[in-house]
Amino acid sequence: MHKHGQLGMGMRIRCRLRPSSSRRRCRLLGGDTAAFCASLVEGLAHLESTLEVDHQSGTVSMRWCADAMRLVKRMQREMLAIFRKADVPVAAGAAGAGAGDWFEHYMQETAALLDFCNAFKAAVSRMHRYCMVVDFAAQVIVGRGCDGGAAAAASLVVEPCQAQGQAASSAAFRDKMADAKAAVAEAERLGRAIIVSGAGGDDAAGGMVVVTLVAKITTSILSMFVLQALTAPSPATVVDDNGGVRPTIASAVDVDVVPELEPWCESLSLIHARFPSPAAVAEHEKVATAVRDLVSGKVDGGGGRDGEQQEELLRARSGELREGVETFDCVLDEVFDEVIRGRNEMLGILRDKALT
Repeated sequence: MHKHGQLGMGMRIRCRLRPSSSRRRCRLLGGDTAAFCASLVEGLAHLESTLEVDHQSGTVSMRWCADAMRLVKRMQREMLAIFRKADVPVAAGAAGAGAGDWFEHYMQETAALLDFCNAFKAAVSRMHRYCMVVDFAAQVIVGRGCDGGAAAAASLVVEPCQAQGQAASSAAFRDKMADAKAAVAEAERLGRAIIVSGAGGDDAAGGMVVVTLVAKITTSILSMFVLQALTAPSPATVVDDNGGVRPTIASAVDVDVVPELEPWCESLSLIHARFPSPAAVAEHEKVATAVRDLVSGKVDGGGGRDGEQQEELLRARSGELREGVETFDCVLDEVFDEVIRGRNEMLGILRDKALT
C-alpha cells in the first residue's frame, strides 16, 4: 500500500490560508513577480492534470518526470528575465530591510539544481545500463530456447544488475535527502525575510526574494519527486532516523502575509497529495515485471510462449523504458544548459555592477 501526501524526504506541505474575503494586497507581488507566480501556477496545474499514478504499484511515467523538468527549465528562464531587468544592488543589505543578498540566493538555488541534475544523470546512466542488460538477457533467452534454462539464464544476467543499481540508488537518494532538507531550511529563512521586507524597504529587492523563494521550494519539491521515482528507494531509505515529520512548507511561506502565493501553494499541494511515496518509474516496473514473470516460470515453458515471443516481450518493455529515459535525458541537458547560461549571465551582471 503506497502512502500519499508525504514526501520521500519526510516533509509535508500545508498552507495556512485566510478566507478570500480577508485577503490583503502585498506590495511585494506586482508586475513581473506576479506574472512569474501566475506562470508557475499554470505550469503546476498542467503537471497535476497529467499526473497519472498507478496506485497499486505507486508508479509515474518518465513522460511526467520529463514534463516536471521542463517546468523547472521554464522557471529558471523566467526568473533570469526578472533578475536581468531589475535595477537593484546585488547585495540589498540593510536597505533591503531583510531581503538579503538576492544574488547569493540565486547562486545557491541554481547550484542546488545542478547537484540534482548530477544525481539525475547518475540515475539515467543506471537505467541505460539496465536496458542493455535486459536486451542481453533477451538474447540469452533465444540462445537457450525453451529448454527450461532460459529463465535461469535471464535471472543470472538481470538480478545482479538490479541489486547493484538499487544499492547505488538508495545511497544517492539518502545523500539528496539531506540537501533537500537544507534547501527547505534556507527557504524558511527566506520566508521570514519576505515578511520583514513586506513591512518596508526596497520593493524590487523584496520581489526578487519572493521569486527566489518560490523557485527554490518548487525546484526542491519537484526534483525530490523525480529523484524518488528514478531511484525507487526502498521504504527503509525514505524514513529519517527519528521517524518524524520534517519542517513543513507552510513554515517557509505564510500566505496570511503574502496571500497572492496561495494559488501557488495550493497547486504544489495538489501534486504532493497525489504523488505516491515511495514511487517508481512505470516503464521500469514493466520491465522488472516481465523479468520476474520469466524467472518465476509464468512465461518460460508455462504460458506456451516460445523463445522468440519471450525476447519480443522483454525487448518491447526495454524499448519503452529506453525511449522515456532518452527523452528525460534530453530535457535534463536543456535544464543544465539553461542553469549554466543563467549563472554566467548573473556573474556578468555582478561584474558590471562592481565596475559602475
